[in-house]
Amino acid sequence: MSNKRNAEEMGADVEDTTEIKKKCFGIENLVFLFFTTASCSGLCQGCDLCHPEVCAPKEANAIRTKDGIIYKQIGRDFKRAFASLTCLFIRMRASFKGYTTPTARLEHRGRSIVKITDDNGDTMFSQALKFASLAWGQVTPAAKLGTAGMPLREFKSAFPVDHIDNNKTNNNVSNGKIMTKAEHNAKTRPSAETIATAAMSRSAPCTMTVFDSEGEPLLDSEGKPIVKNYDHRKEVMDDYKLTSNNIVHSIRDNDSPTRNSLVKIKYNGQDCLAQFSWYNVLDLEGEIWKPVTETDHKTLGAKMSETYEYFVSDMERFKFVVRSTQNARIRDFRGQKRPQFMLMGDNFLFHRVVALVFHPDQLNAKIAEQFLKTGIILTFATLEVDHIDFKPKNHCASNLQFLTPEENKQRSHSRPCIIWEIGKKDAETEYPSVTAAAKDMGYESASPVHTILKNNTHKKWRGEYIVKSRVRFPNGVTNV
Repeated sequence: MSNKRNAEEMGADVEDTTEIKKKCFGIENLVFLFFTTASCSGLCQGCDLCHPEVCAPKEANAIRTKDGIIYKQIGRDFKRAFASLTCLFIRMRASFKGYTTPTARLEHRGRSIVKITDDNGDTMFSQALKFASLAWGQVTPAAKLGTAGMPLREFKSAFPVDHIDNNKTNNNVSNGKIMTKAEHNAKTRPSAETIATAAMSRSAPCTMTVFDSEGEPLLDSEGKPIVKNYDHRKEVMDDYKLTSNNIVHSIRDNDSPTRNSLVKIKYNGQDCLAQFSWYNVLDLEGEIWKPVTETDHKTLGAKMSETYEYFVSDMERFKFVVRSTQNARIRDFRGQKRPQFMLMGDNFLFHRVVALVFHPDQLNAKIAEQFLKTGIILTFATLEVDHIDFKPKNHCASNLQFLTPEENKQRSHSRPCIIWEIGKKDAETEYPSVTAAAKDMGYESASPVHTILKNNTHKKWRGEYIVKSRVRFPNGVTNV
C-alpha cells in the first residue's frame, strides 16, 4: 500500500500536502525527518516534508524506513522511541548509530503489549496502541490538556487508550484514542440491560426438585415429582428470591440430603422446600463417554476420588458424576485453545487426558515401537499428543494421536505455508514446508519461520499456514 493511499484511508487531506525535496542523514536504511505540526499533523503518513533541509538524527522526530513506513516520535521521556501507524516500533541507541525494534506481543484479550526502555534506562510495559496513539496525536482534547507536561511514566497509568470500534485485536492507530478515565468509563460502562444479560449468562445451570413443607416430594397434576431444569441459576434466584449461597450450599450438601440442604421457597403460593443439584446436561448427538479408569489415574499420577467419578467425551467435554447421587456436571472445552482442568488437586491438559482415555492401545504401541527402535522406554509423560488437523482448538478424540517429540517436531516442520514481505501480500511465496521456507529465507533452523507464522509480529515478514492440497514450489513446479 502506498503512503498516499494509506494517508487517504486515515482521513488526511493528501491533496493539500506539499512535497519538498530534502537531504537527510541515513543510518542502516533509515531516513531521519523533522515533521512540524503544520506539515504533518494527525494520521497523515503521506507527508514527505523535512525541516530544515539538512537535519541531524538526534533532532529528528520521525523516521522513514526503506520500505516507506514512517515512524513518529513517541515523545517526552521517550526521545529515542518511534512508533508506526501499525504499532511497529524503533528504538534508537543513544549514539544514533544503531537501533532495536521492540516487538509487540498479544496478551490480555487480544490487546498488543510492548516493552520499551526509557532514556533513564527503566523498562516500561504498556499497550502498544497507547504508545503509538500518543506518537500520532490520537488524544482527546481533555486528555491532551491533562497530559501537558506530565512524565510519560505517569501518563501510562493515568490515561487509558480506547479501541474505537471496540475490537481489542484491531491495534492500528486509526482505531486508538487516548482518553481521560472519565471519558473512557462513560464510553465503556455497560447498560443495565447488558449487565443483567451478562450476569445471567455467567450463572451456572442447575436442577430444582420441589418438596412440600414436610419434606415429601411435591407432585404435579399427573402425579409426577416436580423437577425443573434451569440453564441459568440466576433465573431461579430471581423467581424465588434466593441468593447464590442458597443454591451453592444446597448443591454442596446434596450428596447426603438433609433438612440443611433444603431451601425454603414459595411455589404456586404455598410454602415449600427445594433441593438444588447440578443440571445433568444432555449428551450431544453421537457422543461417546468413557470413564477415567483407575489405570488412567495411575498413568496421570492422580489419586482416585471417593466423591466423584470422571468421564471424558470424544466431543471435547468432561463430566463429573457424584457417586452417591449420580448427579452430573459437565465442562465443555469445545473451541478452547489447549484448555486445562484440575483433577484431584493437579492441573492437566484436557487433550492429553482425552488421548489417554480413548487411545490406550495407540499409546502402548508407540511405547513398544520406540523401545524396539531405540531401546529407550518412553512413557505417557514423555510422549506428545498431536492435533492431526493442526488446529489446537479441536480436541475431539479422532483428531488426536501420540507422537515422539522428534516426530511431532518433524510433522510441524513439514507444514506448507505462505510467506510475504510486509506491504507486499501480492508477492507472496508458497513453500511445501516450514523447513523449505527457512532454508530459502536463509535461516539455519525452522524456529524463526514458526515465529513469523504464529506471532504475526516480525518487523519484515508475515505468513500463514496453508492446507496441503496445492503448493507452488519456489522453482515454479506445482504439487497437487
